[in-house]
Parts: sequence; structure tokens; C-alpha cells
Amino acid sequence: MFFLSKLFKPNKFKTVNEWLDLYIKILLERELKYKTLEIKFYLIKVIRNKIGNKNIRNVTPIDISNLIQIYIDQDKRPSAKSMYHLLRDVFREAYAHDWNDRNPAEPIKCPKVDVKRSRMILNEFKKIVEAADKNPRYHYIRDAMLTGIVTAQRRADISTMKKTHVKRKYLQIQQQKTGSKIALPVKLKCKKVGISIQDIINQSQAQYVVTKKGKQVLPKQITSGFARLRDKVFSRDHWPGTPATFHEIRSLAERLYREQKIDTMTLLGHKSQAMTDRYNDSRGREWRYLKV
Repeated sequence: MFFLSKLFKPNKFKTVNEWLDLYIKILLERELKYKTLEIKFYLIKVIRNKIGNKNIRNVTPIDISNLIQIYIDQDKRPSAKSMYHLLRDVFREAYAHDWNDRNPAEPIKCPKVDVKRSRMILNEFKKIVEAADKNPRYHYIRDAMLTGIVTAQRRADISTMKKTHVKRKYLQIQQQKTGSKIALPVKLKCKKVGISIQDIINQSQAQYVVTKKGKQVLPKQITSGFARLRDKVFSRDHWPGTPATFHEIRSLAERLYREQKIDTMTLLGHKSQAMTDRYNDSRGREWRYLKV
């Protein structure tokens, strides 16, 4: 194990870059997921470029605000929020190891993120699937969409799904993002679409559930292929916000299965109902009918 205590020797003349060299070691010891580290390392490069040569004790809240503002000006508020949380952690660790006498990010408020991405409704889903079915070039997108609506899983998990993952009539899934392990009965059927997990398994002609020319389909292929087909079916003006992405199928699946009284928190692999309820929000695109 790397002993961090030997590295944290305070010096009031140290630069932000010197601290970041050590902060990266802290990140690596946290055993974060690859994608999370990739995002943080990219943002750290931005910090280095803007204030890396500055004495760490001279960093001010204005410096922090300016770094966050870079992404707000580009209308990239999720990235602005990520930068905010990273900066708070960077300088909190620096303060904890006596590299500075305060956290300059402390007075800054977290930027508000307005969700602009449109939810997908069932009619839109069906039209895109129909278009994919008519064009052999997009059959893999059809299969990915149907797998997504029936299993309610993310594209990364759909990409790696195999027939051999079915054990005792349950499709076993270990989610790549969270590590959650869920087992879905193959008889599970999305009634509004009229297809079950077993149907999805049966129609596959290869070891992977979703394939393109007999080979595994990567998540980025699902993303780009879906976007191209979506834009053929619907113009950009059709959507109330930014066009729905493939991930919105997961929200649609949650809403459809909740109507069927399915335990959608387990289905989605969430640890809290509050997280699942966020997926149940159609963002004003569907009527909510009162049953009497």
C-alpha cells in the first residue's frame, strides 16, 4: 500500500500543480470506477491549465468560480457541477493535509442543473423500432431497444448480455455502473410492447443477446446508431428539449412496468426508491390518469 502520509509535507510555497500530483494518488487509492476517474482526470487537466502554477495558498473563491464558469458559459451545466464537486474535494484534501489554511471552494454554491433532455414516450419508441425493423442496417438497434424496454437496463449491460447469463429461468445481470446484482425472471413481459425476456433470448442467433453481423455491439455503437435512426424518424423540432437518447428507454421501461405493479426499484438495480422515482417522471410528456 502506498503510504500517503510520507508525501504530505506542507510548504507554503507549493503550487496547485504540485498538490494535484499528490491528489491524484488519493483518487487512485479510493478505487473509483474507470469512467469516474477518466472524468476527474480530464477536469484536473483544466485546473492545471488555468491555475496550476499558482501558489496553492493564494487560490481564492474567484479562481474557483472562474473554473466553474467555463462550463456554464458553454451551457454544460452537468460538467460545471462536476467541476464544482471536484474543486471542493481537491481543496478540502489540501486543507486536511495542511497545504493551505482554508478551502477556497467552500463559499461557492453548487451550480443548478436544469434537465433539458426529453423523455421518450411509448408512441415514439414504437415508431423508432418500426423504422429499425424495416432497415436491416438498424436491426441491431431494434434488438437493443427491445432488450432495453423489456429489461430496463443500461446500454453497457445490454451490450454484454449473453444467453449463458440465464440461470434457472432468471437472467442474471451484474450492472457495470454500480455493481448491483439483479436476477430477472425470463417470463417478465412488458405488456404494452408485447414481448418478454424469453422472447428476446429466443430470437438471438449468437451468444450475445444483441449483435451486429454476429458480433457483440459496443455501447457507443448503440448510442450513435440510435441517434442516427431517431433523427431519421423525428426532426429535432419534434422534441420539447434536446432529443431523447437511448438511455431514456430505461425511464420509459420503469414507467410502463410501474403500471404493471412491478417492483421497479429492484428491476433498475437502485438502492433507494427516491432514485427510482426520478425515472418515473415523464417531465410533462404524459398525462396522469386518475383511477376511480
